[in-house]
Amino acid sequence: MEKEIIKSYELSDEQQEILNNQLNLDISIYKEAESVYADLKKKYEL
Repeated sequence: MEKEIIKSYELSDEQQEILNNQLNLDISIYKEAESVYADLKKKYEL
């Protein structure tokens, strides 16, 4: 069995800042996909 080679990867300062900003977003502004789907089904009577 071959051993998998894992390459390390470093983010640039800009990439790290973007990632940090995404991680710190307020999750209360998001809606569960299931509830969006249910709302659409109800709205369009599917």
